[in-house]
Amino acid sequence: MSDAPLNALREAMKLEDLLAVSQEARKVLKANPNLGAGWGEVVALADNASDYLAAKRAAEQLTQALPNDPSSWIWLAETTAKCGDIEEAIKIIERLRAGSPEDPALMRRLGRLSLEAGLKDEAAQYFTQSIQYEFQSALAWEGLAEAKTFAAGDEQLMQLENLRISQTEKTPSNQRGIVSYALAKAYEDMGEYEVSARRVSEGAAFYRDSAPFDVARHEFGCNHLLRTYDESFVDINEEAGLVDPRPIFILGAPACGVTWLTQVLGAHEETARLDRRNGLFWLAASPLGDQTREDLHHVLVTNEEENALTRVGQAYMQLVDELNPQGYKRVIDSSSLGEMAAGAAGLALPAARFIRIKRDPRDAAWAIFKRRFRHGRNWSYHPDDIARVLVCHNKLMDRWAALFPDRYLTVNYEDLARRTEDEVRRIAFFAGVDGEAAVAASWTGEGLFKTDPVGVHQRAGSRYDLIEGALERAGLI
Repeated sequence: MSDAPLNALREAMKLEDLLAVSQEARKVLKANPNLGAGWGEVVALADNASDYLAAKRAAEQLTQALPNDPSSWIWLAETTAKCGDIEEAIKIIERLRAGSPEDPALMRRLGRLSLEAGLKDEAAQYFTQSIQYEFQSALAWEGLAEAKTFAAGDEQLMQLENLRISQTEKTPSNQRGIVSYALAKAYEDMGEYEVSARRVSEGAAFYRDSAPFDVARHEFGCNHLLRTYDESFVDINEEAGLVDPRPIFILGAPACGVTWLTQVLGAHEETARLDRRNGLFWLAASPLGDQTREDLHHVLVTNEEENALTRVGQAYMQLVDELNPQGYKRVIDSSSLGEMAAGAAGLALPAARFIRIKRDPRDAAWAIFKRRFRHGRNWSYHPDDIARVLVCHNKLMDRWAALFPDRYLTVNYEDLARRTEDEVRRIAFFAGVDGEAAVAASWTGEGLFKTDPVGVHQRAGSRYDLIEGALERAGLI
């Protein structure tokens, strides 16, 4: 296969221009060259740029080119799930498993997809089957811990403890960390909070060895955003950008209920929902990477018909429309990059609204520390990193609230837990979504506030001292 069809795509990736990656991937798809296994590279690059629809289409081409290669179908299942069709993704893996019924990796994938679909019983069965074939699999045990509620005397808990004990210094630290976090969840289920906290601290210690994070670089990036989107943008001309009232961005630190609120507000059939892992706006806004404060002001003052901000808004909404071709009145976007991108989103989409969830920093810090995040979040394994990132988060949130006061609503996690229905109705009204559908969805999802309640930091026992010290040093308490 000649490299020529992929040269422009690769060059865009080298330049880290995500929008160009998306555009070049789509050009390759339109040209439909004979790439063979090379379609896998197109899938990977489009997926990395968060253009999930292009990645899925490339995966379809890959399955045609290599129909007997299981990895082709795995790519198709993963990209199909990211496009929002979990049910179809499960069917793809089930068909693949029919030819390899004893493959523990496929069982784990089915378990993970079932969890995403909210099918915990089915997920638990898949993870249990995977463990029967591959007892040492930390990922299978982690999935099982997410899928079930442990009770005293649980045989699987004893098996998990035996796995922890059998691990040695030769066992990769990240694998040991995953097992510790799974045990922490199990003991928390049983109300053994002191033991759970001990396992959390153990897991975090293992993970810090394999998950370095440059917190100073993160602070530098946040300060750059604060300098770029300064107070001069208050009461700015709102005619630049794309005027579209559909986008509703949910902002919040991890473990603050963002995913739960996204599901609640997105419950109505006329509301589209983008999950926490999506990066669609980040993709659309990549051309703004080199825009300075002065550049942005120039765009806002001149009001050119086709300006950078308008193009960002158009690119974002085109991506959203492609993923939701049936039409919708609102889109709820909970991207984990939201706090970094909200300034650009507010300018590029001057009719968009923002909802921020705040949480008591003591609860937020412990809730973050006691979880292993499967995608990134490498700062979550050290109390001081957590505190410093939360400080950055708060500064950014305060800036967006000041820049877009009429389009910005702040809600408290504690109020959502204590007055769920009243708060959900208030938020639904602000977001312009169906209040009854949102309230009904909140009734089925209130388990969040039982598993992660107000005052959860009290469960940390003596392990909270390290968290408290970090929060005090950061000025958060």
